[in-house]
Formats: sequence, structure tokens, C-alpha cells
Amino acid sequence: MDSAVLCYREHRPVVGSRLQSGPGAVVIGRAHIAESVELGRLAVLRADGERITIGPRSWLGARSTVHIADDDRGSVVGTEVAVGHYALVHGCTLEDGVVVGDAAVVMDHSVVGAGAVIAAGALVPPGKTLAGGWLYAGSPARPVRALARGEAAELAAAVRRSTPSPATATDDDPLPPLGDKAFRPSGASGPLHEANGASPVVPAGAYLAPTSTLWGDVRLGRGSSVWFSTALRAGRGRIVVGDRTNVQDNSFIDVTQAGAVAEIGDDVTIGHNVRLAACRVGNRCLIGMGSTVCADVTVEDDALVGARAWVAPGTVVRAGWIWAGRPAQPFREVRPAEADAFRRGKEIYEEYARDYQAGGSGA
Repeated sequence: MDSAVLCYREHRPVVGSRLQSGPGAVVIGRAHIAESVELGRLAVLRADGERITIGPRSWLGARSTVHIADDDRGSVVGTEVAVGHYALVHGCTLEDGVVVGDAAVVMDHSVVGAGAVIAAGALVPPGKTLAGGWLYAGSPARPVRALARGEAAELAAAVRRSTPSPATATDDDPLPPLGDKAFRPSGASGPLHEANGASPVVPAGAYLAPTSTLWGDVRLGRGSSVWFSTALRAGRGRIVVGDRTNVQDNSFIDVTQAGAVAEIGDDVTIGHNVRLAACRVGNRCLIGMGSTVCADVTVEDDALVGARAWVAPGTVVRAGWIWAGRPAQPFREVRPAEADAFRRGKEIYEEYARDYQAGGSGA
């Protein structure tokens, strides 16, 4: 699918002149994009709740995601902002000249000051205010040093060129494939693809975004949803996704071992820009934005994997607990109010899916 500008309900994106967008990029809903903005391939701007505003001459890399916090908080991206490949901007504000490095995550209600640089792979947790003119790194992001004059612009240029710098060189996971050639047969189009004699099984009522990909023995549950630029590749194994589970934009479930299974339970939320291997995720779990869950991991019922966590192979994430960090470790038990919020988030995605299925999004 070529890049697309899509309505959501009564909202159509307002797009300025000289927008450049790569194949598969989508802009949806209450988005206001200024002039001379560039979107990389498979980038996703989803304003299907609050508003997204992108300032002039900003650049968003391949498989980057900008989303909102439903009807609670939009996303504001200032002038001449650079958002790296596979980075995530979610319900927050990036002031002018900010650089968000590759695979970094900036979360809800955060404000990143003008000229600040968020290093590759860093996590800005919800509600943080970061002063401008500094380099921030780590998970959670902490100030490293003040930036020299012109340094933020140099790092923005490095992000655009994909040349080594603190904003492009991750110290753990390499970036996933930034195109879609690895996740669909050569020359194929559309979401559904056979492999090794097995075809995806999608029940009535499940929602597949037009830029999503299901390849091989992939079985979706009733009321499930797979969102924009998301890929489920079963290889010579199998992927099973439970009922009412959502797999959000630019996430991957990728089974590389023959005979292996990725099994995702019912009522699960898999956040944006997540990577899952052949693992088992129980019912009512939340897999946080930008996290990685490796092979042979078990996430028990009602557990939470924190944003930007890296869960090592063979780990058991205990029921009712939050695990966070790189590598992920037990953090604390899930509080009742948090469990209620996670359930509400899952229900919001069910509402989104019904809207999109009913024609709430269109050209």
C-alpha cells in the first residue's frame, strides 16, 4: 500500500504543502501537518482521539509512530523536530528542534524542551518535563550533559542520514527491518499471505489495518485487532492471538524457530513498537510500548511488561506483577487502579476496531 491520508469519523487530516512520505506511511484523523514535513516508510500518525500537530520541516523516520492518549492528550511535535527510525511519540509534546533517537519512546503527558536530544533507545516515562538543550539517555531517561551550540542540529542530521551518533546507535537491540520485504512474500500485497502450506485464519469481527501483515500459520481470536504497519510472521511455526486482544502499530510477532509457537491470550494489549518472539503471554496482560519479549518467555495472567523493557529468554513474568528494565526484573505488584486502567485501554481498542470496521476510517 502506498502512503495514505485517511479520515477518522468526521475528521480528515490537514496536510501542508510539500509533504513527503514513504511507502506504507499513513496519516489518520485529527492530524495537522505543516509544510515540508517528511515521513519515512511505514510511519504511522494516528489521531483517532485527540489531535496530532506536526510543525514545519520536521522529519519522522521509517516505522516511527505518533499516537494520542485517546481523548485525554494529543501529541504536539514542534518545528524542525527529528524523530528517529522505529521511535514512538505518544500523547506528549516535543518542542522546536528536539531530536528523538532511533527506537526511543516518549510517553504520555511528557514535555521535552527545545533543542533537547533523547538518545537512541531511551525511555521518557509519563509526565516528565525535560529541560531543553540537554542530552538524555537511559531507561528511564536521565540528563547526561549539556549540548554544545549546534550539536542538536548535528545529531538531527545524523538521525536523518542513519550515521552513527548517540541518537542512532542503540546499545542493545538492533533495529528491526524498516521495510516490509522481510514480512511478506516477494511482490505480494495486502495483509494475508500463505507460507509452508498454512494461511492466516481471521474470524469475522477481527480488524486488520490495511498496512498490517499476517504471514503463515497465524490464527486470530474473535474481536482481536492488528494495527497499522504491524507484522505477524509465523515462519515454520505458529502464532495464536486470543479473543479481544490488540496488537498495536509497528509491532512484530516473529517466530523464527521451526515448530515454535507464539501464544497470546485473551484481552491482551500489545503496545506500539513492541517485538515478541516465540513466547507465551497469558490473559489480561499488558506488553508496554517499545518493549522486547524474547523467545521462551512466559508472561503469566494479569502481568505487565513495562515500556522499553527487554525480557530475557526463558524468563517467567509472574502473574499480577510489573516487570521493567533492561533486562527486565520484578518491579512491584499491579495495583487495582492500574488493572482497571489497562482494562479500559483494551476496551478503547475494541471501540477503535468497531469504528474502523464500520467505515470510520477512509480516504
